[in-house]
Amino acid sequence: MAWLKAIFVGLVLLIIVAVSGFFIWLAPVGAGYTAKVMCSRIFVSGLSSERALDEDVMADNNSLLSLITANIDLRHQTVSAHAFGFRTRVAVYRPNMGCTLTDPENAAALQNTAPVLRPITPQPLLTAPLPPGVERRKFNNILAAAMDEPSVEPSRRTRAIVVLYKGRVVAERYGEGITVNTPLTGWSMTKSAFSAILGRMRMTGMLPPLNYPVSINEWDTLPDDPRVKITYDELLQMSSGLEFDESYWNPLADVVQMLFVAPSAAGLAVSKPLAKTPGSEWQYSSGTTNVLSAAMRNLSNSSQQYLALPSELLFRPLGMDHAVIEADSDGYLVGSSFMHATGREWAKLGQLYLQDGVWNDTRLLPEGWVAHATTPAPQAPNGIYGAHWWLKLPSEGQQAADTPAIPADAFFALGHDGQSLSIIPSRDLVIVRLGLTRNKKAFNLHRFVGEVSNLFPEHEDADASGDGENTPTGTDTGNNGTAN
Repeated sequence: MAWLKAIFVGLVLLIIVAVSGFFIWLAPVGAGYTAKVMCSRIFVSGLSSERALDEDVMADNNSLLSLITANIDLRHQTVSAHAFGFRTRVAVYRPNMGCTLTDPENAAALQNTAPVLRPITPQPLLTAPLPPGVERRKFNNILAAAMDEPSVEPSRRTRAIVVLYKGRVVAERYGEGITVNTPLTGWSMTKSAFSAILGRMRMTGMLPPLNYPVSINEWDTLPDDPRVKITYDELLQMSSGLEFDESYWNPLADVVQMLFVAPSAAGLAVSKPLAKTPGSEWQYSSGTTNVLSAAMRNLSNSSQQYLALPSELLFRPLGMDHAVIEADSDGYLVGSSFMHATGREWAKLGQLYLQDGVWNDTRLLPEGWVAHATTPAPQAPNGIYGAHWWLKLPSEGQQAADTPAIPADAFFALGHDGQSLSIIPSRDLVIVRLGLTRNKKAFNLHRFVGEVSNLFPEHEDADASGDGENTPTGTDTGNNGTAN
């Protein structure tokens, strides 16, 4: 009978360890994730609370999230979440700033600290018919297939597709409840938008040359801190050498703790030690963008100016009146992950880069900024990454033999759950695809971009995308199913 007793004691200990692990490690992450995601989807994207919970939090996700209870306060525009009354986290919505995750005792004070930002005048995109030679039926079939589900149980959940040709909308599709005015999360596509803001800072003289060491207070004040040698460019090229665990499956990983537990995303990122010599190795790291965010704050005259940088430097010139980059509870912009924008606004970011940083005949990004962003980082394997832009799809080389090739000059902003912004200069194309696709087999981005791009002709002259003449402003005639 002793062995039965031993088994019983072992099971009891195992249960205790499992329960303890849940409350110590999983509950804070689950509560933070639930509160933050639901707040952004309800108060930024305008989705129903039921959809925000059932789809954006629970669908195809870890079943342990079902142990988290969420409470939505529509009057005060907050979402709180907890595990059986413990580890409560609160996400607070503020106009122009989106949702910020914090602890319950800080929620009221946070709501009273929203910066005042100037209203943005929208610049609607023009629509245009498909160019001659593009097979309309084949094109519409590709779009329809991208919107359809591969099986009875939804797993693709495409929410928006926008295709620009020569700066004009030639097709767009929206999922149920999503419109041309619905801001949608870009997750890590935010990194590419953040690089554009840094380019604007360089253009206006706020940012030093990229080969200068980055200015971080925590590093500068420590004697002989080796991190002070890290440059802006090494951060943009994901070769800072900073230790950072990007494992989303691990609740203790740096990226998970940074986004859903730590009070300061930038604070956690700048606290990481050096693991490699700066510039010696490429490692994709969401922390690097938030180190840049901390540097941007140091380069600003005030917290008000810093928080207004996305609006004043990027969203206003492009007329992106729905876009927002959310901040953490310490007031740092979460440049790695938390931008929301409509499908057309994400397309505008792509068009700005397709036009070599020129918009409305005005240069917004320094000459050479786009070329540098789309030049392979010295340590990036197989030239996959530039400066906060992907130069190849991570799955490239794994596609089926019959998958159409993507033009070699294409580059991409990519984000969690299947977000993508594809820029193809040789075809004068910008392709946006936004959704909620957690099963990578449910949507083949390489096939989609390859099929679309191969329908369009190569542009007629070498400078068609760089002179600003195709800048896409005019009357917005968008609807939920345009395919011209």
